[in-house]
Amino acid sequence: MIVDDQKLFRENLKIVIELRIPDARVVALAANGEEAYAAFRRHEPELILLDIRMPLMNGVEFIRKLKAEGSLPKIIVLTTFDDDEYVIEAMKLGARGYLLKEIDPEDLTKAILQVRNGEMPLSPKVTAKLIRQGGVPAGREELPGGGAIAGLTPRELSVLKRIALGEDNREIAEGLFLAEGTVKNHVSSIYDKLGLKDRAQAVRFALVNGLV
Repeated sequence: MIVDDQKLFRENLKIVIELRIPDARVVALAANGEEAYAAFRRHEPELILLDIRMPLMNGVEFIRKLKAEGSLPKIIVLTTFDDDEYVIEAMKLGARGYLLKEIDPEDLTKAILQVRNGEMPLSPKVTAKLIRQGGVPAGREELPGGGAIAGLTPRELSVLKRIALGEDNREIAEGLFLAEGTVKNHVSSIYDKLGLKDRAQAVRFALVNGLV
């Protein structure tokens, strides 16, 4: 189900999803949380793409209502800004990930498939904010690299900790007085040693292993 107060956006999103994911069917479209709640009861979708800021009932209120009833499906929050405080609240309540509305179709498809497979697509900065607020929900996927942390050099460990705090390569370089290219090499080495795919997974790894 797609829930967004912009009609053109939700209809275009439906077309993209059904074209790019052959076994996916959008069973309902809704313009706000109240419409979404009624549609959810009729269709019981497996996954919901949910706008976070809507009239009548916003995304956080919708999630809270479903959670109170014990019927929370997989939810991906849609937002315009990656520092939206509503996103943080939605993640604390049990949303499985978030997407910026400007996302390209390939990344949209990837995120939907990740959530369907039990993964949690999050940006490092949002994950770092959740860490600081004590609200990171545990992902169901098994993270690799559990026994490999001892193989990291002290510098790589420092870089990993800063990744977990939401810093990008430039910020890490400035903080550790390194060239940005050197930081990039350290990041690649960390991924290789720990078997990680991206920064969001690196953040979760650091959290699970008590590095932040």
